[in-house]
Amino acid sequence: MSPIDERSMHLKLCFAAIQKLQFKFGYGQNSIIAKLKFLGFEVNTASLSNLLSNGKRNVGDKALSRLANGLERLVAEELDMSFDPVLQDFIPAQTSGWVAYIVPDSTRLSTHDFAIHPEGRVLLEQKARFIGSAIQEVVEIGVRLHSFANYFYSQNDAVFRNRVEELLRRGVHYRAYMIDPESDAAKLYFSDRARVLPSEQAAFEALPGIVAQLSALSQEFKTKQLKGKFEIYLYQHLPVCMIYAVDPQLIHGKMMVSSYLYGIRRANCPVLEFTRANQAALFRKYRETMTLFTEKARLLV
Repeated sequence: MSPIDERSMHLKLCFAAIQKLQFKFGYGQNSIIAKLKFLGFEVNTASLSNLLSNGKRNVGDKALSRLANGLERLVAEELDMSFDPVLQDFIPAQTSGWVAYIVPDSTRLSTHDFAIHPEGRVLLEQKARFIGSAIQEVVEIGVRLHSFANYFYSQNDAVFRNRVEELLRRGVHYRAYMIDPESDAAKLYFSDRARVLPSEQAAFEALPGIVAQLSALSQEFKTKQLKGKFEIYLYQHLPVCMIYAVDPQLIHGKMMVSSYLYGIRRANCPVLEFTRANQAALFRKYRETMTLFTEKARLLV
């Protein structure tokens, strides 16, 4: 494609994208600019204004290319449509497994792009708010999931149980992973930690009871026949960190992670909180280890 043809195609794509977004959502220029920035396509307001002036003012080729790529991505995320160069318009993409996602604009962006909780595990209310934005799945990887089980059995239902059930009703899947009590990894991990934290021996002995609690909980949700799945898995690796992920496969994914420090109670290990949009490299590394760590886990019920 010649530079002239490419520029012409970019212009047509941009106008078609803006038309679709404004017709469907009524977005103004500032909102579109903020959404493009969130997706990693930062453009200045002048470039978009010049574009919308119907050619009265020129838009540089690089800025136009960035606008076109960003708008194409934005329409794909929010409308599941792709640009047809023959029709010179957007048409339904019908992407398998597509889930509608409204890209945040500047009014919805987090006030921080990276947070450290040095005191350790966050409060239950913070955790409940953290999962509230999920639209596809929540993944939790721990060691015993003892606190997780207690959220359902020892707390007021309104604090956590009802919020999880609401996610399941919306079709969000909740998958939690704990160590297999029968595995060699569990015996080695707890016996080693018990050298400096004697309470870890009792923690190991309590594992079968936690498994029974979570099994019953899973069965309870299953009988309600909700749209989302609530699943508990057992893994056989040596635990290295806690991972709490919301929509890890989507652009707005976010995580809380905590490395397990030897001699420090797991609840007191510092927690990092970050998003995929603002910490892409960090997010990618934890998502990769999360995938490898869980791929051979056994579904409990």
